Amino acid sequence: MVRILTRLGEVKKEMEQYESELVDFNIGTISGNLRAIIADEDIDIKSGDVTPIKINKISIPGNHIIYMCAYAAHHLGHPIAVGEETHLPISMDRHADYTTFVAANDGTVKKDDLLGVVIILPISLTHK
Repeated sequence: MVRILTRLGEVKKEMEQYESELVDFNIGTISGNLRAIIADEDIDIKSGDVTPIKINKISIPGNHIIYMCAYAAHHLGHPIAVGEETHLPISMDRHADYTTFVAANDGTVKKDDLLGVVIILPISLTHK
């Protein structure tokens, strides 16, 4: 009997570790990432205002979608969307550099404040 020795088991273990390091969470077979929405400017807001706020850039890979985490992370209000000046197709790499923020209280959002969290999930397009 001949036994062929390979690194296959070792390679599989390395690939599993590599894949687990690239994602922040798994739900069943779906893997995703979490990204903080961080203010990149100081801005005064009033209760009830809907205000665009400049944020630190968030990279969105092609064929990925964004969900807003519903947990309110900032005491003055909640981001309801992220985006960029030029809208690109979902199949392209994108970058969010502002958020639309709904104020629940009067105050000042400070640069580097945590405003919220986005959830980035991969998708597979079925039509071109």
